[in-house]
Amino acid sequence: MTGISGLRLIWLLLFMGVTMPWSAGATTDSTSLDDKLMTLDDMSSWQHVARAGAQLRGHPNLSPKQLESLIESLGRQALKYQKYTTATQYFRELEQLTEHEPLSDAFYFSVKFQGVATYFQGHFIQAAALYHRALNVATERDNPLEIANIHSNLGLTYMQTHQLDLSIIHYVAAHQLYEIHGDKQDEADIMLNLSGVYIQQYRYAVAEKILLRAIKLFIELEDNYGRALSQANLGVIYRLTERWELSRVNQMAAIAYYESTESWQHLSIEYANLATLSLNEGKVEQSLAEANFALYYAEQVDSLDGRRETLYPLSQALFVRGEYSQARESTLEFIAISQETGAARREKDGYLLLSFIQAALDKPQQALESYRTYHKLSKELLSRSLSKKLEQYQATVAENELNQEIKTLKQYQALQKLQIEQREQLVWLGVLLVLSLGIAGISIYRKRVLQHTKAELSRQVAQRTAQLQQVADELREANQVKSQFLANISHEIRTPLTSILGHTEALLLDHQRDSALQESLKVVHRQGDHLRELICDVLDLSKIEALQFELELSEFELDGLITDISDMFQHACVQKGLKFIIHNQLLNTYLVELDYIRIKQVLINLLGNAVKFTEQGSVELTVSVSEGAVLFIVEDTGIGMDEKYLNSIFDCFQQGDNSISRRFGGSGLGLSLSQQLIDIMGGKISVESTLHKGSKFSVEIPCFAKRYVGSSKQEIAADTLDALSGKVLIAEDHSDNRALFSRLVSNMGPEVFIANNGETAIEVCLSEFPDLVLMDIQMPKVDGLEAFRILRQAGFNGPIYALTANVMAREIKGYLEHGFTGHIGKPVNTKLLHQILSKHLEHKECSTSHMQIDMSDLTASFLETLEEERYNIIDLWESNQTQPLKNACHRLAGAAITFGFHDIAHTAKQLDHVLSTPDHNQAQHLYLILCDELKLAAASEQLNIV
Repeated sequence: MTGISGLRLIWLLLFMGVTMPWSAGATTDSTSLDDKLMTLDDMSSWQHVARAGAQLRGHPNLSPKQLESLIESLGRQALKYQKYTTATQYFRELEQLTEHEPLSDAFYFSVKFQGVATYFQGHFIQAAALYHRALNVATERDNPLEIANIHSNLGLTYMQTHQLDLSIIHYVAAHQLYEIHGDKQDEADIMLNLSGVYIQQYRYAVAEKILLRAIKLFIELEDNYGRALSQANLGVIYRLTERWELSRVNQMAAIAYYESTESWQHLSIEYANLATLSLNEGKVEQSLAEANFALYYAEQVDSLDGRRETLYPLSQALFVRGEYSQARESTLEFIAISQETGAARREKDGYLLLSFIQAALDKPQQALESYRTYHKLSKELLSRSLSKKLEQYQATVAENELNQEIKTLKQYQALQKLQIEQREQLVWLGVLLVLSLGIAGISIYRKRVLQHTKAELSRQVAQRTAQLQQVADELREANQVKSQFLANISHEIRTPLTSILGHTEALLLDHQRDSALQESLKVVHRQGDHLRELICDVLDLSKIEALQFELELSEFELDGLITDISDMFQHACVQKGLKFIIHNQLLNTYLVELDYIRIKQVLINLLGNAVKFTEQGSVELTVSVSEGAVLFIVEDTGIGMDEKYLNSIFDCFQQGDNSISRRFGGSGLGLSLSQQLIDIMGGKISVESTLHKGSKFSVEIPCFAKRYVGSSKQEIAADTLDALSGKVLIAEDHSDNRALFSRLVSNMGPEVFIANNGETAIEVCLSEFPDLVLMDIQMPKVDGLEAFRILRQAGFNGPIYALTANVMAREIKGYLEHGFTGHIGKPVNTKLLHQILSKHLEHKECSTSHMQIDMSDLTASFLETLEEERYNIIDLWESNQTQPLKNACHRLAGAAITFGFHDIAHTAKQLDHVLSTPDHNQAQHLYLILCDELKLAAASEQLNIV
């Protein structure tokens, strides 16, 4: 039988509120040190407690009394975080510090809690010895509640070693003291502990009544811990009385509480009980899973007790599955731990199980030895029980009656011995019969096993595959929920934040002469910007962790990136009196295909930190290109870092040490996000730093950098483009987008043809044979992918580029694998568009044309269509036309991002995606958001939104 699952250690009530008294002579100079000692109780993790404790122990002004208080606090916190071995070491040290005052609170505390820590490690014999020492101290201190408390703990300890007579003696002693000096809480605790004794005496009905009364008291006391312990014990009773469903309900209720409080010791016992319950129900696989949970939690607290109670059902489950060798190893470990912890009854059970396993392994001699050991232990336990009963009778019965009782008991003992021997003979006969039949049946069994192995293996593989698929589906669904939550929270936070920042900027302009108000508004605006950056960083990190983050690749010039960075940080460095130096080691103009936004984000993080942490000197950016990679180096002459912090600065929320956060601010997300972005790009980031001298961050990103030499006639100027000639077909279903792209391309010189769907694009292409095709992907009648396939089959071999708002790396890769010549993302980069056209069109011998395109009329035209778009989306939603609604959202997203309406584009794209899933609630939420955004944009034509 698995051990009792929940019993109250009354020391917990005292433990949670005990603190050591301070010295009456504490000086004012030590007040701050005392305050630091008191903060140990408020720390959120054992690592923080241990680190703070080590620092306080080295404090030069630490007095002997304060050292005692520090060791006591560290011991209590170690118990709180279930570090029992560490707690024992602290309490031993406290005992050595206070042994000159054997009746002091500190000395009593140290001895008692050595017993507590030892008990939770499963060393019950040692725990009993320590509790007896504590009982002697409590008796000398003449404190009734302390004496009762130790008696209760001793009763619990002896029950774990199955010495029920001693357990009852101590429980009775505790109960008598609590009746006089205790309260309702003490009454409930003793009832809970006594129920365990009745369970081990197989008096389940009495134990059940006691536990139901105890639960009622715990509810009145609002003691959820006591209630969980009682429910756990009820679960054991219901299992032993074959009320499986009630057993699982009560055990799961207890587990729910223990998980909320991270009580690993209790969780190990409860999962062991669940494993036994599942085994009784015939659910072998579930039993193994629960046993593994129990082992995990036992390892968390290094609990021999929890491991012992788990190994027994684990061994049984392995035996039932036919994994005899593993079952034998688990059983041998179970027996060894039982011997180590003094659990003789559990040791006896282990030998019985071992005998059956060895018989199954075709080792009859070993099985016989194990069975003999089982009977030897059974007789020893019986003799020990009878001897203790004799001792009790000798102390309570008159001498003339005692002899008769002894005679009766001896007769009873002889009768018991005879019965045991008879049972042993019968069992041996049964064992021999089983072995004989087993040997005869093994050969037959092995033949049948060979026949069924392949079929069974196939079944198990199919079953396991189905289980893994179910787990994968659940994980995928969970990731989708998380992703959608991030999208919603992004919108919900950014929308009001944008309004706050906008109104703040307006107030700054309207009240330029009010210096006091200006200062306040600047603070609001600065903190709002910081909050927006923090939200973006958190969302990016969450997407990366959910494996949903994708790069948006585009081709750009490195010189342009350097110029952007220079413009951003030149002014900030001048304000701080720093030199901002850019070492541009690029000998030519290079084009690279990377995620421009994310590389810029990384450089901004690194340069922002460099400027923030540098008070004097310089900040330098070096850019170079090597074979197959681009290298950025950010170097400063700032505060630098100690070498011990370098390994942790790329962790989330880390900034070297706490003083940096207090002095300079920041969340500590920037470097972590930067490292993960560089990892996704396949690159690496490293750091070198010297305290008080500065830091050097190196970023290497693999890519192929190609020289850009412009046209054959002349270099492209910053504000002009070489004119081109030829035919270009633009296939785009949104009218405003068609007008814009047509204007952009025709302004560069070529003749432009347009098509509003894939079918028309095919007709125009096969009649005009353009030099270049810009093909939208999602269009009515025939989409871009199908149009591409038909054109290639019809013999059109000209270049076809995918022109789409789908700019994720996997989407671009898919278009290229489909056969497209390349990809152009929306919104279109004019300079990049010209570069692409230059590859496939002739160059005119004429004056240059300007890049600047007036989009004001097109933007106004797009705004005028938003109200109509809104009504169209409402009609499609209400008529439940899913596919037309998806097409409308995709078309709207492409146009909105072209004209700078990013919120509308983002929401429309999300709704397009969610409409492909069964998440109707989320789709409705996004639909309502999109309608609101369209209405707001349509009503704001007077704003300069582009």
